[in-house]
Amino acid sequence: MHSSLLATAILLGPIATAAAQPVPPPHPPNPKPVKPSPANASPANPVETVVVLAPRTAAPGPGLSPTGSAAYVVTRATIAAMPQGSATPLSTVLTQLPGVSADQNQQIHIRDTEGPQFQYDIDGMLVPFDINTNPPFLSFLDARFIIRLTLLTGVLPSRYAYATGGVVDIATRQGCADPGGEASLTLGQRALVSPALTYGGCLGATSYVVTGSYAQGENAFSSATPGANPVHDETHRGNLFAHATHHFTDALSLSLLFSANVSNNQLPNQPNQTPAYRLVGISPKNSAAIDSMLNFQDYLGMAVLTYAPDDTTSLQIGYAGHALSENFLPDVPGELIYQGVASHAVHADQDHTLQADLTQRIGAHTLTIGAYLGLYAVTATDDSLVFPATPDLTQTSTTPIRLQSAAIADNVLSGIYIDDLWRLTPALKLNAGIRFDDLTGFTHGSQLSPTVNLTDRLLPGLTLHLGAMRAMQVPSFQGISPDTIALFSGTTASGPPGTVTPKVERDTVFDAGLVWHATRHLTVSHDVYYELTDNYLDTGQFGVIPIFAPFNYRTGSMWGVESGLRYARGPITLYANATFARNTQKGVATGQFNFDPDELAYINAHGLVVDHAPLFAGAAGAAWTAGAFHASLDGTYSSGLRGGFADTLHLPATFQMDGSLAYHFQIPGLPPMRETLTILNLLDRVNLIRPAEGIGIFQAAYGPRRTLLSTLSLSLGG
Repeated sequence: MHSSLLATAILLGPIATAAAQPVPPPHPPNPKPVKPSPANASPANPVETVVVLAPRTAAPGPGLSPTGSAAYVVTRATIAAMPQGSATPLSTVLTQLPGVSADQNQQIHIRDTEGPQFQYDIDGMLVPFDINTNPPFLSFLDARFIIRLTLLTGVLPSRYAYATGGVVDIATRQGCADPGGEASLTLGQRALVSPALTYGGCLGATSYVVTGSYAQGENAFSSATPGANPVHDETHRGNLFAHATHHFTDALSLSLLFSANVSNNQLPNQPNQTPAYRLVGISPKNSAAIDSMLNFQDYLGMAVLTYAPDDTTSLQIGYAGHALSENFLPDVPGELIYQGVASHAVHADQDHTLQADLTQRIGAHTLTIGAYLGLYAVTATDDSLVFPATPDLTQTSTTPIRLQSAAIADNVLSGIYIDDLWRLTPALKLNAGIRFDDLTGFTHGSQLSPTVNLTDRLLPGLTLHLGAMRAMQVPSFQGISPDTIALFSGTTASGPPGTVTPKVERDTVFDAGLVWHATRHLTVSHDVYYELTDNYLDTGQFGVIPIFAPFNYRTGSMWGVESGLRYARGPITLYANATFARNTQKGVATGQFNFDPDELAYINAHGLVVDHAPLFAGAAGAAWTAGAFHASLDGTYSSGLRGGFADTLHLPATFQMDGSLAYHFQIPGLPPMRETLTILNLLDRVNLIRPAEGIGIFQAAYGPRRTLLSTLSLSLGG
């Protein structure tokens, strides 16, 4: 059935053209001037443009933020030109940028940091930090509502804290400036069906955008096998996003945002495994038939009030509420027989955050002061069945016993800062700031963190930036109950002892780089960084429950070299990025239960190279428009992650090439339409992302095999 639907969708465009007229591919309109709103006038992004070396409205590609951080801009048009177009997962968008590497389950790493150590900023408002605790959330952020995305790395202004590996700064579509939308249907291999709708408009002084999408298929998580079709990997997920901005006056506006994401997911299996334990009265079934599920619910609401009476003053006050839950539903007999433990685990987080930022320009200075207050209420309950066992995990009974644990923690995160952007000369600018942060609850920590960044326009089109900062990284608030280790003692789920509660990470960062606007069409960037880490945060999987908990390495360092290039002229766009990076850590400060004793002793004595980033990663691509046709080709390369004992195993390199061909046409009497044929992993390579064994890893993970997609889109007028 699915193959016939796919063939119908692929053929629909060419068949329709018998009576259709080809039309050039529509280009998103340049936003019309709008009154100051969080998308274009916030304390994070001051109205003033004279201080901006690479303004937020700059062309896509390498650049600098107003404060001198490395900034790579991606626009709505950039995303539309990718092989999957506006349906491109945000993780795929980001892996095209320098310093970003891909992991299993759509997880990404920015500058060799662990997944949760970066943050989202939507229209000048920080999203609660647990929003990216779980890799699948990246697929929940729908790129359809984005008008511009900027990846900020390096030395960040003092406004940012708690997760400073990078900032994904998103400006949303404004319906008044960009009315209309699109309805689409994607059909593809492995039972993929995905309808989507986006529409924006203007109701008097209110601008609004709504997007919704649904997807079902056999791609819930990274496959556990190298074959073309994952085993037991079905997903059903839905997404709703709504955003509105109302202008009370020219100076005063209120923005409201709501996002809802729900997904029910099978956990992929590896067939023909050897049963490890015996369960009374049950004959083992093949491991391919294990039916465990991992389901998510995620709800986000934000309200932002912005007051900008003139070009020198801007005040923004915002509230965010977030609710997240993970629900692991085990196949009890299967998990007991093959893993020795079956746990129904429910981890939930309810957050409330307040943020205020005031920006004032005084002569050559632009001063910003602000405060942040967040309450993160976390609960973790685990209801487990295990077998009694000897210390060497030899089963002593075929009848399981029940163990229950629970943890509740109210985490309070607070901070204040002051920041100054000083224009020393027309070409030379200094950004300096300091902030104080405090965390109580799940763990404790506080720090005074200075930041300084110098930007110098050496020549027309050539700008140097260099700086340093101190940072305090906050651990993921999702974890395991402190009594879990002791509770599992004497069972088949027991493991080495260790400290459950993680510590905050403290970093010293140095960064320098050049951005060269060589011509109107060509921009090149080059950046280097070095970082000293104390209590570096990583995440591991305690036992076989696929919910990850944070732990700390004791000391370490990170370095990296990043280069980016973008060329755009007429119908052709080219880009290329390359990153060399290394992250080495020594000693384990918390979470020692993630390691066997020999591995722990080795790391304490010799250190290790962390397993979540390659030595080299690169991305390149091209897009070309000719009349009613548009073609694009993207490729990503990784020299391979690590695994095995103390991460000493170097995995093979991975390479994935994606391509698409789109045809724009119009049937008389109907709106403009587009048919897009997309092929993911064009070369059908087998890409091993993770091995079956590693630190906190219990199952292999492979990238997708060749996948054919067909998308029919219908333009909706404004």
